[in-house]
Amino acid sequence: MTGSTRRRFLGSVGVATLGALAGCSGDGGGRGSDTPEGDVRAGPDGRTVFDPEEVTVSVGETVTWAFASPNHNVSGVPDHAPQVSIPDGAEPFASYGADGSPNDVAEQGTTYEHTFETPGAHTYVCVPHVRQGMVGTVVVEE
Repeated sequence: MTGSTRRRFLGSVGVATLGALAGCSGDGGGRGSDTPEGDVRAGPDGRTVFDPEEVTVSVGETVTWAFASPNHNVSGVPDHAPQVSIPDGAEPFASYGADGSPNDVAEQGTTYEHTFETPGAHTYVCVPHVRQGMVGTVVVEE
């Protein structure tokens, strides 16, 4: 084999090996056995997103967030991020407790639930990833 052919061969073997190893390393935050069920997934596939970004529920319904990867939280506390917006009269909500630290994150594989009693748009964030655009909305209808 010539030098360039050998490098091409070794490069393709390396790519194939990495692909095989990636398949053995778990589901990367996908819908495998490590991801609990929920209405909204926080950090699916290790991404800094809520999936879906918006959900619609009726007054009195509960939304469950499933933490599909580590280092995320849910914050509907206006004082903890300027992107948070909740309707007048609505109770703030957070996976770390409304009076807790916005730097506290949930463990991968856990869930957080909140029951919405006030109609309107409840915009929430993941505080550690708000600068990366990790923002979601729960629209509550009467």
